[in-house]
Amino acid sequence: MAVVTIEAVSAVVGQIYEAAYDQERWLGAITGLRDLFGGSRSCIVRVSPETLDAVASDLDPEFNSQKGIEAMLRDPLAAASAALPLGTVNRWPLTSDETAFRRRELWQDWMRPRDMYQGLVCNLLASSGAHWLLDIHRGSRQDAFRTDDIDLLQKIVPHVMRAGQIGRSLENTSALASAFSHLPFGVFLVNGHQQIEQMNEAAEAMLAPPDSPLRLNGGTIVASDLRDAQELQRLVADACSLKDGVMPGTGGTLVVPSDQKRSELTRLVLSVAPFVDARAYGLASERCAVIMVTEVARRISDGFETHVRGLFNLTPAEARLAAALASGRTLKEAAESSNITVKTCRTYLERIFSKTRTHQQSELVALLKSTEPLSGRSR
Repeated sequence: MAVVTIEAVSAVVGQIYEAAYDQERWLGAITGLRDLFGGSRSCIVRVSPETLDAVASDLDPEFNSQKGIEAMLRDPLAAASAALPLGTVNRWPLTSDETAFRRRELWQDWMRPRDMYQGLVCNLLASSGAHWLLDIHRGSRQDAFRTDDIDLLQKIVPHVMRAGQIGRSLENTSALASAFSHLPFGVFLVNGHQQIEQMNEAAEAMLAPPDSPLRLNGGTIVASDLRDAQELQRLVADACSLKDGVMPGTGGTLVVPSDQKRSELTRLVLSVAPFVDARAYGLASERCAVIMVTEVARRISDGFETHVRGLFNLTPAEARLAAALASGRTLKEAAESSNITVKTCRTYLERIFSKTRTHQQSELVALLKSTEPLSGRSR
């Protein structure tokens, strides 16, 4: 191979790690690899049993067409590439009978016209039946790849694989943050000292009312009541605890305020749990806990009647009665509000028992309350 400087290699490795943080930069990284190795073209291609797509140094819509994809998947090389050990650079084509390969459709109709004569290939990742290949090609008039080319690419491949891992972690972080932002209940990510790393909009809304049993104190989430504050501190510390590198803590559940005499205050249920992947996701610089917060429902949410009607195949009248009972009304009160007799209500109730597989009113109400959708809860 031509003399390659440390500066040139460092520049390409830098491009690879830039791509880890910005998926749009993989094209530049792949092109940089092509130029570093004096190739005719390069790509990272994702191959599954049904599909193929790639980030390639050369725009080639025909090669990436359905016809080209099918030709690639038909060739035995597709299966051979899937069997390659991860992280090991191999010469291409992956066959002991190169003459036979150059008589096949893939070479004659697709690779030969593009002067993809010989190359280097490495399996970067295998997941869910698909695998990702790094591929660098040279043409028939170029020098063949030598041992020092393979050695250099073998040194660069771990950086490509690590950049891929970072990129996937960041994608997961982004998706996780997006999911948290749209959840209908409060989510706080906190460290072991209860300092908030992230929270969603629902969590912010729960802190806003002046009578909220939770508040912020210098970026730390605390309960207004001293006894509740101490219990929350204990649960968070337990969820963030480590022993010999293992997370033994489990967290727990807390209702705030715990003083039931203070009925004028909004009551919140806090579920505290370890956030095992905090470091891997990059959401915090230390071990985190997640605090999920829901308000104790004081009324049945809007749309609950429609919800149970669809869930248990109830008629409109049956769903109306079910919603009334779940809201705390007696059978007599439900009958009066619907302007029907108690006898008719009892008939509806028997039908509801049959459809929900319950046998008494208390059991039915417990079942209905347990199915209330989180998206239906409101302040």
